[in-house]
Amino acid sequence: MANETHVILKDGRAAVIRPAVPDDASSITDYVDRIGAEKRFVLRERATWTLDQERATLAAADGRQAVFLVAEISGHLSGMIHIARGQWTKDAHLAELGMSCLPDCRRVGLGTALLSRGIEWARTVGVTKLTLEVFLSNEGAIALYRRAGFIEEARLKGQYVIDGQPVDSLLMAQWL
Repeated sequence: MANETHVILKDGRAAVIRPAVPDDASSITDYVDRIGAEKRFVLRERATWTLDQERATLAAADGRQAVFLVAEISGHLSGMIHIARGQWTKDAHLAELGMSCLPDCRRVGLGTALLSRGIEWARTVGVTKLTLEVFLSNEGAIALYRRAGFIEEARLKGQYVIDGQPVDSLLMAQWL
């Protein structure tokens, strides 16, 4: 996998996708707080770790068991994807992913580019099944995952509560 991928988005902005490094810890923590403040697309509502813990997490993403990719536009963190493989013999063939993009970076191709790069990594390391969970209310993300070849494997009724209302989640997967 190339270290950096350069992408021109549908709106003409240039993005760089690259592996996260421990020096990204502060930017990632700020990003997670910003994305989490929306409260409607991702489960985590804020960063719950110290900068040292985040640095350790990033350092542990060794490129074989896990990858943590960030997307930058004009030097600012604008999206990210984390994929981690199963730890045991029984689940070593699969990996779970989580990803997000800032609101002004949605529907312009950044998510597609991040997901493509993540799928490329998974294939390179021998993952044969990618899984994810997404709120049913996150129609944009579901459409992105379907375009990328993910299929619904299960629907969890009322799995989460957003703005006082129960929200289903979808478990989706792609066989590589």
